[in-house]
Amino acid sequence: MREISKLVPIFILTVLSFYFYFKFFEVPDAILTGMVFLPIMLAIMVIGLSFHFNRSLIFFYAVLIMISNVSLGIGLADTDLSYSLLSGLLPLLLLAFSILPERGIASLRAVPAHALLVLSIVFIMIVSEISPQWANSIMLTQWLPARYFDWTEQSQTVLYISVISFIYMLVLYFTRPSSQLAVGLGVIVMLIAQLHFGNGSDSLNVFSSMAFIMCLYAVIHDSWRMAYLDELTELPTRRALKEKFEKVGGTYTVAMLDVDHFKKFNDTYGHDTGDAVLRMIATKMRKVSGGGTAYRYGGEEFTVVFKGKNANEAKIHLEELRDNIASTPFLINRESRRKSDRTTKPSKIKSVTVTVSIGVADSKAKLSSTSTWSQNKISPWDVLKKSDKALYRAKKKGRNCVCS
Repeated sequence: MREISKLVPIFILTVLSFYFYFKFFEVPDAILTGMVFLPIMLAIMVIGLSFHFNRSLIFFYAVLIMISNVSLGIGLADTDLSYSLLSGLLPLLLLAFSILPERGIASLRAVPAHALLVLSIVFIMIVSEISPQWANSIMLTQWLPARYFDWTEQSQTVLYISVISFIYMLVLYFTRPSSQLAVGLGVIVMLIAQLHFGNGSDSLNVFSSMAFIMCLYAVIHDSWRMAYLDELTELPTRRALKEKFEKVGGTYTVAMLDVDHFKKFNDTYGHDTGDAVLRMIATKMRKVSGGGTAYRYGGEEFTVVFKGKNANEAKIHLEELRDNIASTPFLINRESRRKSDRTTKPSKIKSVTVTVSIGVADSKAKLSSTSTWSQNKISPWDVLKKSDKALYRAKKKGRNCVCS
């Protein structure tokens, strides 16, 4: 489902692009005149942001969009062969950039990607100028009866390349889903559509603008993820928790969760295995019942916030979470152990139990013996401190328990 959710904004933008394309000339002339500059402004924004955040894949997507727009706009692809070469190679280049590992934009490691782009453009220009027989045979031959393709001006070879590239991109996305590859799916559709519909002002403005908006979405989305999601566990970070505390009010509960004996676990099995433990716990916390929202507070500490529940109500769901973690065996293979441990242990998979301690406090907690029970006189950070003290009590009690 998380893979599908990344595609939802791209799907919506794709549908809107075709709607705007077919309604383009119903827009008032004053707006149409201004829309000529929209792709240019969006291109500048995307290129600038992709450089700033070093997003090479988005940068190359944007360059391909610009190549398509400029080539069609000023009539560079004015022959059947040159148009077919452009229409066939752009989806293939987008696919190639999506497969290549990201190496930055202005670095030596990015030279192969830049070289691929330049050589492809030179290849199109030379072959279009010379127009050899083999190129015409490959790109312009009607492989199947023409009556099945009278709905498009594109050659059958270009259609095959476009379909295969899109399917490959779809497989690539579901193999290693990311917001950038989701945008790649949208951009390849926009490129295919623009090259299919030709060099009309509606095609040049609508499809290129929407493709740049998709790229812009990817840069903003990735920037948001870096700021608000923990890279290891993909849980919201302390920054997100801070914003949550700024909005929370009424009755709520804050729980602090700590992995028991985590330092000893790291020393025994290594940090990679320790990271795997944190990811496992994060997966369980993401599914916590009772409407709780999980955050990674730092290190092996996590936080859960329940809106509209007091501590007693939240403890039921936290006990369920604690038991779920403790009852899930964590498997460690021989390669995950320290070298000193490998010489004495048999080479078989080992199962260990991971437990957590949890401290709970709610917005009705007392700050001191003289304070009232009024929730208006206690802040979320005070509740967090109370839950942290409850966490220490859980550890002193023997760990693997929930204390309030």
